Amino acid sequence: METCETIFMEPSSSEHIVYKIKTGEWNDVLQGICCIKNNTILIDYTYFKYFGSNDTYELIINLCCSQIDHYLISNPSVVVHLNLKSLTIVEIDKHKRFIQNIALILSTKYPNKLQKCYIYNAPFVFSQLLNIICMFIDKETQSKFVLVK
Repeated sequence: METCETIFMEPSSSEHIVYKIKTGEWNDVLQGICCIKNNTILIDYTYFKYFGSNDTYELIINLCCSQIDHYLISNPSVVVHLNLKSLTIVEIDKHKRFIQNIALILSTKYPNKLQKCYIYNAPFVFSQLLNIICMFIDKETQSKFVLVK
């Protein structure tokens, strides 16, 4: 059984993850997408890319909100570690609706709760998009995003 321990490791194979989803072992995959570990929230795109679709977006958003709600019971703010390994411009476009929805929900439901967001393995395209997006975000919020090389 996979746990948060393996969150930033490459999954053994895409077939393994797809098999777990098809056989109904949703929980492991969902926990791979978003979990709490070492007093932070870990979000891993390497799991999302195999599971994210129009049919599962709401489920994933609910999972993330549930994890954040649980975390905020004992913490005043949220530290997020986001792994974007293997994210491409095509996938950004493919999941544009999800990105817009989760950004809106998180900013509405959890205003001023983000302490820091560390972004790992961000492709060059993402760093450029972040620079553009930051033009529309206040300086305080901008300072909360850290691209980790």
